[in-house]
Amino acid sequence: MLRRKFSFIYRGVRVMKAAVFYNRTRISAEMLDWLSREIELHKIDTSFCEDRASCSVPEQDVILTFGGDGTVLEAVQMAVLNNLPIMSFRVGSVGFLAAFELSMLHTALDLLQEGKLDGVDRNVMEISLDGTVRYALNDCVVERSTPSRTVSLSVEISGQSSYQVVGDGIIFATNTGSTAYTMAAGGALVDPEANCFQITPICPHNPFVGSIVIGASRKVRMEVKQDKGFPLEAYVDGELVSELRTGETIEVSLSDRKVTLLREGSFDFVALLKRRLAFGGRLKDDI
Repeated sequence: MLRRKFSFIYRGVRVMKAAVFYNRTRISAEMLDWLSREIELHKIDTSFCEDRASCSVPEQDVILTFGGDGTVLEAVQMAVLNNLPIMSFRVGSVGFLAAFELSMLHTALDLLQEGKLDGVDRNVMEISLDGTVRYALNDCVVERSTPSRTVSLSVEISGQSSYQVVGDGIIFATNTGSTAYTMAAGGALVDPEANCFQITPICPHNPFVGSIVIGASRKVRMEVKQDKGFPLEAYVDGELVSELRTGETIEVSLSDRKVTLLREGSFDFVALLKRRLAFGGRLKDDI
């Protein structure tokens, strides 16, 4: 996981343009007005994005997000395709990706302009589906839809022997996404610096078909063997992107592209697990 200092200086003049993603249910009109004024005080030109597809403004320098992990994930496609770093502020959510509390906005923007933030590169997955390539920082989920019926899937890893998953679906997760849906489904917690991804079945009928962590060079092909008469739903970082029927496939691998997350100082993965998940148990000194 590469770390580097970020500075937005061009020919001796500091240039700053930002695309802004925000959680519209958590950010009131009054708070949005305050955010706009604070950002303008730092002489940052902003373009506010209503959703994942609405921000195609060229020549941005950075993406600012205000919300929880879901708001960060909304910005991932834009960040990956335009090689933009993401600076995230937590608003009323217990998340893993947001690096700054909202109360730190003024100070954090000062650090950004002074080039005193670290850029940490995170792996993203590349998902090929319906002739389209998408990128996921957290996960890609294929699961049954309504009505609720068990589905049958076939998974093949880099041309090796395939195996069957009969259950509610399957999760492909990056190391960053290991603390999300895949954890709840029994997957492993993975160090963000690990160069790998994992495949986790959702409620498998066979309890011996568990989560598997695979190397970065592996390519996975999943085929729907039986949809039981109803389409499966495919989600990329929480966004419904397609439906799959019997015989249709999806291909997943780690991408050569990265997402850069901006933060101050080093990242303590275990400390974050303790704060967010009570990892290791609740101790008096941790409260």
